[in-house]
Amino acid sequence: MKWLRNFELFKEAKTYSNKNLITEICVSMILINNEFLDSILDRGLKARYSENSSIFLTDLKNLLLAKNRLQLGKFVEGRCIEDDETSKINGLFDEVEFDIEKDWNVLVNARITARSIIDKVLPDTKLTSEDIKAVYWIGPNQDDDHQENIVIELDNGNQYSFFLNKNLSSQKTSSFNTFAEELIGQDLDLLFKQEYLPKWDKLTQEWVRILYENANKNIQLHIEKFIDPKRIESLGYFEYFDLRHSDHKYKHLGEFMKDFNKNILKFPDLMTEIWKNRDNCFMDPERIYSEWMETKIVILNSKILENLFTTSLKSNFVDDIKKLDDGFKSADGAVKMKLFKVLIDKMGCAERPVYYLSGNGSIFNHLPERDFFRKYYDDLKIKFDYHVNFSVSEEEENNDFKVKMILGLDDKKLLEMTIVIKFSHEMSGKLSTKYKFDLSSRFNYIIATKKTEGTEE
Repeated sequence: MKWLRNFELFKEAKTYSNKNLITEICVSMILINNEFLDSILDRGLKARYSENSSIFLTDLKNLLLAKNRLQLGKFVEGRCIEDDETSKINGLFDEVEFDIEKDWNVLVNARITARSIIDKVLPDTKLTSEDIKAVYWIGPNQDDDHQENIVIELDNGNQYSFFLNKNLSSQKTSSFNTFAEELIGQDLDLLFKQEYLPKWDKLTQEWVRILYENANKNIQLHIEKFIDPKRIESLGYFEYFDLRHSDHKYKHLGEFMKDFNKNILKFPDLMTEIWKNRDNCFMDPERIYSEWMETKIVILNSKILENLFTTSLKSNFVDDIKKLDDGFKSADGAVKMKLFKVLIDKMGCAERPVYYLSGNGSIFNHLPERDFFRKYYDDLKIKFDYHVNFSVSEEEENNDFKVKMILGLDDKKLLEMTIVIKFSHEMSGKLSTKYKFDLSSRFNYIIATKKTEGTEE
């Protein structure tokens, strides 16, 4: 078990970015001791490290191992605490490559980032070293639920999570079912039943037809190994994913196809390769792209997804939706609550304030704790729209189904969230959902002002 545990620690060490490690430790130490790095950066006292930069790394590691306010952190029941199992740290530092001359900017930017935190994290005053009880470096203890880099705990017990060199507006992806179940619940079961299954069948038939009829002759011959062209017009959606190479001798491993430099057994895999390599498979790939996108927009985006959402919402929550003059719909009651949950979850709101810093601290986004949204729920307004645009765009994502949400607080716009629903790859049989955030330039100010007003009440 000892050796197994050591191997697990070794694997953890391999997965962590070394330059990030240096930045995160240096930022943490500057918060605890504001003059940390000053002797190196300002007074030129770097000779000790210039000849052997590994000494600098050893010093950083020893700061973590020592019993001080910089601690290895882990989350237990939503709160960050010290992790006494410091043995996992050694492997991380062993993998770091650092040269104090070549990586000088890493240290400079770490100090800039730390000073940004000092100046901005508290609304009415600067953060001082004396305010800090501990800084937890998460490092090897990051998991799916806790991706932050460091956590600051103040003497009053408040904890603040920080993402360094990460923008809140970065994209997040998840399963389509997760979003749809939250919004329309059991009506998601209708997606491949009743009136929608014939539309899926039609989408499949058009997909195969467009690619087959317009493909080069050698590509057509590949398609004919899987399906008789006469059967395309009657091909069903689920049947499509079951088709295999018709030649018995290829039934296990498939046929090696030089056009794609791989073995192909399943029909959907062949069609995926054709689409990925459409510049070589079609005489006029741009026209084929436009034809398929137009088809997908009409059938998938409009007749399936838009129709499903509209029908479900109108049937179950007609009183919670009101059409606005700007083309959006206001969300109240259960619909507001559903959309709110999606937004809060995908933004990554926690039971503690979370901060996203990018551009070495020049971009500083404060994501308030969940209690903020509970407290001011009535003052927060959501409007949404998923109207399908039938024009084909050269930008592929603009041809996917989109749900746009706008969150406002006291009639002031806080942010936009765009939800893009698309196949993981064309006609893959799996829909994915991508979330993108666009924050108002006054996001932090509006949040801080509301908190101040709430304190005064």
